[in-house]
Amino acid sequence: MNPHTDRLRAARALFICWLICAAGMAAALPVDAPELAAPGPLAVGVMPLRLDVGPVPSPENQAPAERQISGWLWYPSGSASGAARELTREISSHSWRPLPASPMRVTVPSVATPEAPLQPGARLPVVLLSHGLLNWAPAMSYLAEHLASRGYAVLGIEHDDERAANPLAAALLLRPLDQAGALRTLQHLDASPGHALYQRLALDRVAVVGYSMGGYGALVSAGARVARDSMAYGYVPAGAMERHVQPMQPADEQLRTHIAAVVAIAPWGGQSAIGALKPAGLAAMQVPALIVVGDQDDISGYTDGVRTIWENLPAVPRWLLVYENARHNIALQSAPANLQGSFAGWASFEEPVWRRDRILDINRHFITAFLDLALLGRTDRALYLNSAVQRANDGAWPEPYGAPATGRFAGAPQGPVTHWAGFQRRWAVGLRLEQRAGAAKAP
Repeated sequence: MNPHTDRLRAARALFICWLICAAGMAAALPVDAPELAAPGPLAVGVMPLRLDVGPVPSPENQAPAERQISGWLWYPSGSASGAARELTREISSHSWRPLPASPMRVTVPSVATPEAPLQPGARLPVVLLSHGLLNWAPAMSYLAEHLASRGYAVLGIEHDDERAANPLAAALLLRPLDQAGALRTLQHLDASPGHALYQRLALDRVAVVGYSMGGYGALVSAGARVARDSMAYGYVPAGAMERHVQPMQPADEQLRTHIAAVVAIAPWGGQSAIGALKPAGLAAMQVPALIVVGDQDDISGYTDGVRTIWENLPAVPRWLLVYENARHNIALQSAPANLQGSFAGWASFEEPVWRRDRILDINRHFITAFLDLALLGRTDRALYLNSAVQRANDGAWPEPYGAPATGRFAGAPQGPVTHWAGFQRRWAVGLRLEQRAGAAKAP
């Protein structure tokens, strides 16, 4: 037996197993998923889009240049088959993210049908999906496809961080500009006769969902101001942040009025050493927010970081969902097969404690509840967001000890029943959910 051949066979078998499991995950929901993690009744289509951001400065050169990026639009379709597929994107190596090969193709499972026709009907509420530093949009397609199956149009933005010599500087400057450019592109397509999106988008009902640097961008797009004495200003050319991001151009200020909700997953910038998002700057953000974080986040920080952002948001309805013992990697699908061969590749996607499929299902559940409430006015979704106890481990199930597990979901808490709604018996653990309601400003 040749040990090298045996290793190749084992690696090939592992890769095939991963593909089979990935396709199955795209098509079938785990039996322990919370209630709103189940896909909606609509089939899903996907189409590529070019996004015109407009003239923006680069972190290396203040002279504005036209910026074009790409995106993926997921949407409900009346004729898609829903068969398991794959989405593939080519990524390039960067000194901050060395790859085994460059360019390299990465693949994620998908149930979306390319270029399928939109389902006829009313205008679709819009979600902008913004990835983290050196990530890519299909890594969050599990959430995009889920929301599309429930009637949302979801635009995943490709920020192309690897094109910049300094991706952090580029992200600080360009995340909110990319998000504004994406929304302008959708406005243009919604007003373009003959385009598939013509008069199909409810652009008065827009949410921005961002992870890590995308979460930073989401907060800024919704009105937060970057502190002028923060580390962020040291990374971008002098005057670029003032002229292009803070404040944005008047046209982009108009766009902000369309943003009705923000979901920020492990948003970057609240750490005291960074100082980008401070109380005075956060006060300008006046839309409901769901903040999601792991309490062991070692990238964006927790007590000094994400929680600081949440506590200093103004008096608007806001929630803080905490994964206990989770670090930063709580937003993406599993590491692609060709990045799983090293600890560095694995550790860029996975969590040391939490199951990946469990994280994705919990994200689907709570983000669906929040967006349905904030964008659609579904007051029944408050049941899942306003828990009787903050720490899920403290909840009590209505059935006595020893009763067989049926898999049914807990409903509204009543009397001694405090188990989180939408979870099965014994399965709401390791989570905390805090809420602060909006209040009138003091005179």
